[in-house]
Amino acid sequence: MVDPEIFPALAASVIGSVNVRDGDAVFIAGGAHQQAFLEEIGVEVARRGGEPFITAVSDRYMRRMLEAVSVETCLRTPKIGLAAAQAMDVYVVIEPTGDPSYKKGLEDKIKARSEGRQPITDTIYGRPGKRWVYMGWATEGMAKTYGVPLPVLEKLVIGGSLIDYGQLRADCAHVIRMLADAKRVHVTDPHGTDFYVDIEGRTLLADDGMWSPEKEASGDWGANLPAGEVFVAPVETAGEGTVVCPLTVDDLTRSTILRDVRLFFKDGTLVPDRCTAGDGQDILRDNFRKFAEIDMDRHGAANALKIAELGIGLNPAIDRAIGYILTDEKIGGSVHVAFGRSDGYGGKVSSAMHWDFVTAPDITLEAEYTDGRRMQLIKNGRLVK
Repeated sequence: MVDPEIFPALAASVIGSVNVRDGDAVFIAGGAHQQAFLEEIGVEVARRGGEPFITAVSDRYMRRMLEAVSVETCLRTPKIGLAAAQAMDVYVVIEPTGDPSYKKGLEDKIKARSEGRQPITDTIYGRPGKRWVYMGWATEGMAKTYGVPLPVLEKLVIGGSLIDYGQLRADCAHVIRMLADAKRVHVTDPHGTDFYVDIEGRTLLADDGMWSPEKEASGDWGANLPAGEVFVAPVETAGEGTVVCPLTVDDLTRSTILRDVRLFFKDGTLVPDRCTAGDGQDILRDNFRKFAEIDMDRHGAANALKIAELGIGLNPAIDRAIGYILTDEKIGGSVHVAFGRSDGYGGKVSSAMHWDFVTAPDITLEAEYTDGRRMQLIKNGRLVK
């Protein structure tokens, strides 16, 4: 159980990362098990002159609701949810699920619900969008899902959120400077990762846990806690190779661990039939298929398969992968490649999916610059300075 004594510091980090201002309408969402922390965030919002609105429900309630409704009902866009998304200035989400296993067996309804809520997602994360922050959390159910003791999960999630943000900001700024004139990035590791993506003309962004006027002016309105990465939306029509991800979690229910995932993409697009997994291959491909179907219906193209992000992990407190993507993608010495939505941070693709796949923490990253130079920024998992 997360120590309530640190709630004020955590709440200040959450609200500071999205710069809540006087008069802001702040929608705060989480799980019933976090009620005290959600209230702490609400009080912090009020101190800054904002207007907090809190919603929190239990896993039991969410399962009963999904069991009670039809797929057709799930496909409808919730009127109240859409109105709230349109009215809010800031969206704060604290990992609402206490035990992800409640979603098992309900995949078709969860897919339909994702499709029905797409207008809400577009309102918050599209352009123009809302300022938002998503923070992880640690519970016994989450720890069981990811196969780690609760204190380990707390160290990664909570410890990873209470770090020296000045140092993180400096590291992020260093990586951005080194990639500023790069046109192509080539990533390899000893496990079979070998791919390139093109980033020429794309904006490099820092997820450093700190709001800045420059970020907001550039359209970078979102934040994660734990923070700790530099990321960019690569050119969607270029890029090729293999990404090896030791473990991840399915993107539909976030309840099933997949191991030894190997992805192949070409011309910026995943080739699902060439993507494999040591454990969970059928689930991997089924997730791709379901999200591609949603995008075909809504956008007329399988946007879920498009390259969406290259991220470089930099959080000093996160030292291992457990399958929880929110922390895994921040591991120093790793990169992650996402597929699906990218239009919220400089890309051109709208999708129901944004699924990150994180490498082992011993990658080598070489940048090719517009003047023909080549330089290693990371060698065997260590920043080259």
